[in-house]
Amino acid sequence: MVRIAPTRWTFSQSRDWVARRASGLFARPRRVMLAVLVVGMPLAAAVAAGLAADNAGESLREQGSAQLSLYESNLRTELERHAAVPMVLARDQEVADLLRDPSPERVDRMNRKLEAIAATLKASALYVMNGAGTTVAASNWNASPSFVGQNFSYRPYFQSAMEQGEGHHFALGTTSLVPGYYTAQRVVAENRTGGRAAGVVVLKVGFQELERAWSHGQEKVLVSDRDGVVFITNVEGWRYNALPRRLPVTLPAAAAPATEEIPTLPWAFGGASDRITLREGNAERRYLLQSAAVPGGDWTIHALTSLAPVATRAQQAGLLAAAVVALAALTGHALAQRRLNLVERLALQEEARAELERRVAAATAELRATENELTQAAKLAALGQMSAAMAHEINQPLAAIRSFADNAVVLLERGRPDSVRDNLAEIADLTDRMAAITRSLKGFARRASGTLGAVSAAAAVGQALALLEARLRRDSVTVDTDLPPGSLLVTGEDVRLQQVLVNLIGNAADAVRASPRRHVRITLAAEGEEAVLSVRDSGPGIAEADLPRIFVPFFTTKEAGDGLGLGLSISHGIVEDFGGSLTAANHPEGGALFTIRLKRRDIQT
Repeated sequence: MVRIAPTRWTFSQSRDWVARRASGLFARPRRVMLAVLVVGMPLAAAVAAGLAADNAGESLREQGSAQLSLYESNLRTELERHAAVPMVLARDQEVADLLRDPSPERVDRMNRKLEAIAATLKASALYVMNGAGTTVAASNWNASPSFVGQNFSYRPYFQSAMEQGEGHHFALGTTSLVPGYYTAQRVVAENRTGGRAAGVVVLKVGFQELERAWSHGQEKVLVSDRDGVVFITNVEGWRYNALPRRLPVTLPAAAAPATEEIPTLPWAFGGASDRITLREGNAERRYLLQSAAVPGGDWTIHALTSLAPVATRAQQAGLLAAAVVALAALTGHALAQRRLNLVERLALQEEARAELERRVAAATAELRATENELTQAAKLAALGQMSAAMAHEINQPLAAIRSFADNAVVLLERGRPDSVRDNLAEIADLTDRMAAITRSLKGFARRASGTLGAVSAAAAVGQALALLEARLRRDSVTVDTDLPPGSLLVTGEDVRLQQVLVNLIGNAADAVRASPRRHVRITLAAEGEEAVLSVRDSGPGIAEADLPRIFVPFFTTKEAGDGLGLGLSISHGIVEDFGGSLTAANHPEGGALFTIRLKRRDIQT
């Protein structure tokens, strides 16, 4: 076998080889440079622009998909927000009595009740229909035109509710001529399962607030029905227009969409299956079209995201590539002119290479910064839509943190470091509470699972008092607690248990507001396998006639406008979800007494 010895190049040999190659390659440097500029620059610009457009388009598609999911969540939240109202009213004994005997007194009382509820909910209409489809009472009883006396038995939501117990429909009102979403619940005689259908409770809501919220986003959003007709959108001129037939939008299957007499959206094909071109002013702008079916219905939500950032990114990448090619051509020309001095040429080549790498790195960093800014803008847009809810939920913990901080300053001045440490610990707990609030807001949009676990009842009392501290201090209400030492764990959820306690303590504070002695006492004790948590106030107590109805939805003894009467009903339901009980009574020594019984977890094996 013949062994070939490796060749070792010296610096002088390398220099001579480079010189010979340069002599042949750069014999005509200007002609080579012109060829590179004429051919290489456009080619490099086209390739770089294409790659940058693909990357930017994929990033924009991911951001658009996230925004579309958010808009779809907003729509589902809006639809589900008032769904419980017809369900509760359908089980209201007053509604059943009205349908059984629609006397003038009952009709008038129900008209005013529905009017108050609809005004609080900001609903378009809330009305009760008998089994024949005739409206017996309505929130717009004193408006013109009114639903009272109108027969809507032909409406799909009425027919579905009578047959299946529940009905939903979006339509233009035949009386009010105002579009809205109808939710209907069947009223069963005597409120018993298997009874005879007595009528239907219907809630009509509009989407003006939702469209107004969507108008603050950067996307053009629209919702179409199974026939492809747009009925919700943040673009005023698109409402009640039909989607173009040949665009590749995702629609639920429909037998025969009837959109021949409806004007079509002014969309044009934008060069790809998900590209739309619109004429806005004197210019045409291209958009990315993304669609998703709304779960549980025949609706489709669409979002149009501007492709201007993609074009800008591609233009920047193309210019950068052209500049790199031009720089390379100029560098080659300069090297060719100095080919007789290999050392100088190598130095210039190294310098040019370093400069090229620096510019490429700077341009890459600039592109990444632009991408981060676009991503951050999308995040801020989503955060802006949730800011009002977050500010409302976090307001009370912030007030408590401020109170603990002010107390800490006073305690430091008085030389009480142990108390200061306790206040700081409370502040830390409240920050954890604020984090839990933000997590609960996120889980609210996705329907939290509601998993039960071990909860410290004493800690829940402490957190509830911390949230109400400013209010109690403002109303001069003193609170006395009797909590056992150690950790008494119960079955429940921390945040929802705090919600119940805040409601009970807040009601107690309201009850003693007009009393000469404003006092609330909270006790916690273990009784066998149960933990008993009670809230007692020094107010006038509960009227004996009101005790059987204290947990009935919409029943309240407060002044009009102070609430819907749902707080105690919701608290009662939460405690029952925990497997416990919530009862109300009058204490023998005066005042109201609310008692919560929950299962203990600290003794279970």
